[in-house]
Parts: sequence; structure tokens; C-alpha cells
Amino acid sequence: MNLMERITGMITRPKETIEDISENPYIEDAVLIVGITSVISAISAYLMQSKIIYDYGDMDVSGLETLKLITTVAPIIMGLIGVFVMWIIAAGIVHLISVALGGEGKFIQMLVVYGYANIPIIISTVVGIILMNFVDPINISISSTGASNNSMADFMSNPFYQASIASGTIFKFWSIGLVFMGVRHIHGLSSSKALIAVALPLLFLIFGIVMTFLSSSLMG
Repeated sequence: MNLMERITGMITRPKETIEDISENPYIEDAVLIVGITSVISAISAYLMQSKIIYDYGDMDVSGLETLKLITTVAPIIMGLIGVFVMWIIAAGIVHLISVALGGEGKFIQMLVVYGYANIPIIISTVVGIILMNFVDPINISISSTGASNNSMADFMSNPFYQASIASGTIFKFWSIGLVFMGVRHIHGLSSSKALIAVALPLLFLIFGIVMTFLSSSLMG
């Protein structure tokens, strides 16, 4: 399979595609996919930042421009760099756990499959960007007495924002499912052991979902 066949195959024929990837793990293909993921994540982070407008009211504005720049640029940089860092770390953790459970696969195989598992994340982020364009910006007033973010509740209860969160969760489960299939094939593990290997990213996802719902409840 070539690159495009593998990309579409991860959606239509994941089992066959993962088998092909594990036999010929081209790291440059995985780097390209993760690179696309990082760029789209950075765009999403910028869009999210653009939806929040700060009003500093009676505060001294000296130095605030630098603060605004940092709060705007930091999420974008994290979107660009963080995706690559988390790709390597997550693939490494899953690989080490798989080996500890008796797996016999190679790290390069796991790394490449994990890279391809970002395809649902790319779709999810694009969907999120489209939906967030329909979300109205919010104003957060910050004064010497503190911050007022009552409008954040309206922002988080917006149906387009909630649809973005819901679709993102579904696609992340899909991504973890692809990693699960990759672990089972590459390392030759049983389904139960493969599930243990992907338990950590799964727990992080569940924790994120719980925190999102708690934040929504508190804001409401």
C-alpha cells in the first residue's frame, strides 16, 4: 500500500492496513501524519484563543500586551510541539507495557502505527474547527478586583461547542481503538493484554471527559 491507501485504509480496512504498516513501517509517513495533526491542532488552538476577548478595565495596561501575546502564542506552540512529544511518549509507554506483557513487536512498528492512529484526530480537529466558527466570542472582564467569567458558562453551553467536544471524544475513542488493534497485531497479545497496554491513554481520555462535564456543571 502507498501512503494514501494506508490513510484511507485506516478508516475503511484498519485490520489489513495495520498488518501492512507493521510489515513496512515507514517512519517518514508517520512523521508527515503527526506533522499535519500538529499544524491543525495549532490552528484549532488559535481559533479557540480568538473566541475569548479580555477586557482589562481599570487595570494598568503596561505589560499586559506581553501577557496577551504569551497567552495567545503558548497554546499554538504547544499544539505544534506537544503533538510530536506526546506521540513519542505515548507510543513508548504503550510499547514498554506491551513488551512487559510478553509482546514481541518493535518500537518502530508501534511508533508508526501510533502515528497513523492520529488520522481520526485530524478528522476530529477539522470538524471542531468548523463547529467553533459558529460559536460567538465571549468577553472576560479582568480588573484589579479579579476576573469575571460569567459568560464562560454560555460559551461552554453553546450547542456547537458541545458538539465539538462530543465529536472529539468519539474520534479519540476511535484513535485508541486503532492503537488497540495495532498492539494486538504487532505484539501478538491477547485482547485483554492489549487493552491493558492502552489503558493509560484510555484513562487520560476518560479523565478528560469527566473534567469537561464537571467544568460545564460548575460553570452552569
